[in-house]
Amino acid sequence: MALVIFASAYALIRIALAELPPLTIGAIRFILASSVMVSLTKIRYRRRSAQKPKVASSDLPLLFGLSFVQIFIPNSFQNIGLEYTTASVSSVLQSTTPVFTLVLSFTLLKENIGWRGILGVVVGMTGVVLLSTGGNPATLAGSVFLGNVLQVGVAASYAISGIIGKVALRKYAPMVVVTASFAFGAVLLTALALVFERNLWPAFLSNEVIVALCLLSFLYCLALVAWYDVLQRTSVFELYVLLFTMPVLAVLISVVLIGEDFTMLDITFSAVTLLGVAITESGKHN
Repeated sequence: MALVIFASAYALIRIALAELPPLTIGAIRFILASSVMVSLTKIRYRRRSAQKPKVASSDLPLLFGLSFVQIFIPNSFQNIGLEYTTASVSSVLQSTTPVFTLVLSFTLLKENIGWRGILGVVVGMTGVVLLSTGGNPATLAGSVFLGNVLQVGVAASYAISGIIGKVALRKYAPMVVVTASFAFGAVLLTALALVFERNLWPAFLSNEVIVALCLLSFLYCLALVAWYDVLQRTSVFELYVLLFTMPVLAVLISVVLIGEDFTMLDITFSAVTLLGVAITESGKHN
C-alpha cells in the first residue's frame, strides 16, 4: 500500500509543477500533512493518557536530522529535478536507495559488503550513469542530467533517513516519528519557499492541482506511518528490497495518469540499474 502511494507521487508532483514552483509544492504538502498528523496524534494519545509520548529534548536533534534527510532534502531535490526529467526515469534512479544503504552500512556500521555487493554497486551505478545521460556523455552539462543527478541525491538521502529512522523508532512510535518529521519539514520548506519563490506564487490554482496536492499530502501520511510501522519490526535491508517494485508502479501510473513516454533505451538502462540493485541485495539476501 505504501509503495503504491509513494509511486504515485512522481506523477502528482508533475501535475502540480504546471502551476506551482517546486519548494512551494513541498511546503503546502507538508503543512497539510502536519496538520493532519498533529491532530491524529493528539486524538490517539488523548484516549491513552497513560501512553502519552514525551519527546526528550536530547532527541530533538535526531528527529530534526531525520526530517532534514527524510522530508526536506528529498522533496527539494525531487520537486526541482522533476522540472527537468520525467517521473518514470526519476522513479528508477530513486530505486538505487538500497545501494546507498549498503554502502552506508559498510562505512558507518562496518558491515561486510562482499563481492556481490561491490559488483552490484558497479553495475547499478553504471546503469544510473547511462540512464542519467541517455547514453550520451555530451548531455552532462544539460538540464536533464541535472534533474537526474538530483533524483540520485534523493535516493542517497532516503538511504541516510532509513538508518536514522531505525534509531528513532527504537524510542518512539511510528506516528510520533512521522508527526515530528512532518512538522520540522514543513517549517524548513515553508521558510525557503517564502524566501525564494514568493514572487512565483499564482493567484489561483486549478482543481486538478488542488486534488494533486491533497493526495500528495493526505495519502503520504498513511503511507509513511505504514512504512515506519513495518521498519520498526524488520531490518532496513529487508524492507528496502521492496523498492525494486517502485519503478514498475511509477512508470505505469505516469504513463496512464500523465501520458509520459518511456523509451526502449530508458527500459534498457533501467534494467541495468535494477540489475545492480538486485545483485547488491542478493549479497544480503539469497
